[in-house]
Amino acid sequence: MVLAALFCIQCTRSEATKTNSVVAVADGQTVGHVSAQRMAEIERLAAKDHILLLRQCLENYDAKYQDYTCTFCKTERINGQLRPEQQIDVKFRDTPFSVAMHWLTNSPKADRILFVQGQNNDKMLAQPKGMLALLTNGAVTRDPCGKDVMADTLRPVTLFGFKNMMTSLLDIYQQAHDNGESVDSFNGYAVIGGKKVLACQRVLPYRKGYPAKTTTWYIDPEWMVPLGMEAYDWNDQLICRYLYTDVKFNVGMTEKDFTPAINCIDVKEK
Repeated sequence: MVLAALFCIQCTRSEATKTNSVVAVADGQTVGHVSAQRMAEIERLAAKDHILLLRQCLENYDAKYQDYTCTFCKTERINGQLRPEQQIDVKFRDTPFSVAMHWLTNSPKADRILFVQGQNNDKMLAQPKGMLALLTNGAVTRDPCGKDVMADTLRPVTLFGFKNMMTSLLDIYQQAHDNGESVDSFNGYAVIGGKKVLACQRVLPYRKGYPAKTTTWYIDPEWMVPLGMEAYDWNDQLICRYLYTDVKFNVGMTEKDFTPAINCIDVKEK
């Protein structure tokens, strides 16, 4: 179910201060095993060239990562209403594109979903909760982009993940660059889930096709992936906030990790 995107390090907006307790401002310094020279280069790109920085991140991702687990925290404004933050336990594999989600807090109609590209006619399996589970007598199949699913999310599960986030960011950066309209900046350091990150901010004018006025994404210089993203509209209202914590890369997941049974999804025999 999703993802759209974006984050602010300065927390000057009262809404961000109230709802975001995971991101904390931090001083700049060498991070993890990243050399001072490499940190200086990443800082330079964060200040001067977000497009090149994202391209380097995508190249690094393709070269190094195949799967990961994480806790995904998301807050979204849907139909004008800011929904409560959801915390989701996630398993992800790139090939075939596979996502298993288990809601830990504030789940929508289902608290577990499973999507594996090429299976179930490219539909996702959803395990309803509460009374809905009794009515459906087990899991149901749903179009990831269907109206009923999208009523509870901004982005479908088919657009989940680090690579999709970076690709979406890069697409808008390129469009804004071609229009000569993007104002980009490096907003210093922050901490997300114990990881030191750099805050890269993009500000855009109002234009059809642009998803947000202010977008801030938090790049981990050690892993070269954005661990957070946050977006505000042209009224300075939060559109969405996404955080990845407890990330573990290349844990060696197989097809078995994305079967209904292993993910507590009750598929009845037809």
